[in-house]
Amino acid sequence: MSFFSNRDLNFLNAHYGLRAMGWEMCSMFTLAYLYKQGLSLPLAFTVYAGMLFVRTLTRPIAMWLCLKKGVHFTLMIGTAVFACRYPAMLPIKGLSWMLAPFMLVSGLADVLYWVPYHNYFASIGDSEDRGSSVGIRDAIATVVAVIGPVFGGLLLAVNAFYAFMMPFVLTLIAVLPLLKTPSLPLPAKPTAEEKKHIDPFGFIVFIGDGLFYQAGAIWPLIVFMILSENYGNFGFILALAAFFRAMGSMLFGKMIDKGKGALICYIGYGMHIAILTIRGLFAYTVPVIIACDFFAAIAYCFSMTGLMTAVYNATKKAKHPLYFTYYTELGWDVGAVSAMLMCAGLTALDINLRWGLIISIAGAALKIFVLGRYYRKHGNHG
Repeated sequence: MSFFSNRDLNFLNAHYGLRAMGWEMCSMFTLAYLYKQGLSLPLAFTVYAGMLFVRTLTRPIAMWLCLKKGVHFTLMIGTAVFACRYPAMLPIKGLSWMLAPFMLVSGLADVLYWVPYHNYFASIGDSEDRGSSVGIRDAIATVVAVIGPVFGGLLLAVNAFYAFMMPFVLTLIAVLPLLKTPSLPLPAKPTAEEKKHIDPFGFIVFIGDGLFYQAGAIWPLIVFMILSENYGNFGFILALAAFFRAMGSMLFGKMIDKGKGALICYIGYGMHIAILTIRGLFAYTVPVIIACDFFAAIAYCFSMTGLMTAVYNATKKAKHPLYFTYYTELGWDVGAVSAMLMCAGLTALDINLRWGLIISIAGAALKIFVLGRYYRKHGNHG
C-alpha cells in the first residue's frame, strides 16, 4: 500500500501509537475514577465539562504557538504537556482544589496537541490515499487500545501511582518519533477575510462529534457500575471492544478511497444509533454489553474513518488550514461541553444516566446529515 511508503506518516503513526497507548490505559477510566474518588455523578460531569471548557479558553495559546514556532514544534510541546495530564489525576480526592490542576493541564494539553496534530496529519498525507491512511492509523491505535485498558485497569486496581505514571512515561517517549518528521513552513497569520469566509463544515460536524463522543463516554461509566466498580473487569471489557474495532479500520479506509465515503458514514452512524438505543434499553448483563461492544467496534471502523477522511481533506483544501483546524476543534468543544453539562443536569434531577445516550444519538444524527452532504458535494478527495 502506498501509505507505507510515506516515511513521514510512518513516523507520525509510531508517535500516535505510543501516545494512544498511554491514553487508552487511562482515558476511558477518567469519569469512573472521578466518581470512585468521591465525586457525585453531577459533580463528575461538571468537572469534566470544566476541563473541556479550559480547551476553549486556552485554544488561542495553541494558535499563537503554531504561528510563532510552527505546527511541528507545537505538536512536540503539546505531546509533552499531554503527558502531564496523567500525574495531575493522582492527588484528586473528592471535591477539592486539586481538581483545578487536573482541569487546567488536561484542557491545555488537548489544545496544544490536537490543533497541531490534525493540521500536521492533513498536511503530510495525500488526499487520494486519505481513507487508507486514516484507516491504518486507527488500526494501529486500536491494536494498542486492546492492550491499554487491560494494563490500565489492572494497575489502577493495584496502585493508582503506577496506573498514571506509566501513561506519563509512554507519552513522553512518543515525542521521539516526531524528531524524525519534518517541520512545516510557518503558517501565515489568518487574515480577516480568511476568517470571515472559513468553511463551517468542520465546525458543524465536530459539534456533532463532541455530542456523540462525550455523551457516549458515559457508557463506560455505566459498564463500570454494572461490573461492581471493578477496574480489572472494566479494563477487560474495554480491551475486548477495542480488539473488535481493530479488525475493520483498514478495510473501510480502502472503501472510502474507492468512492464509498457517504455510504460508509451512513452505515457507521446508523449502526451507532441502533447500538446506543439497545445499550440504553437492554444492556444490563455482561453478554449483552459484549455484544453491543462488538457491533459498536464495527460501527466505529466505518464512522471514524469516514469522519476524519472528510475533515482532513477539507483541512488541506482550506485557504488557511491551521485556522480551519482551530475553528473545527472549537466546534468539538461546543458539543462536548454541552454533552457533559446536559449529563450533569440529568443526574442532578435523578434521571437515569442511560437517558444521556440520547445526546450521543443526536450527535450521530447531525454527523450523518453533514457528512452525507459533504461527500455528495466534494466526493472522496475533497
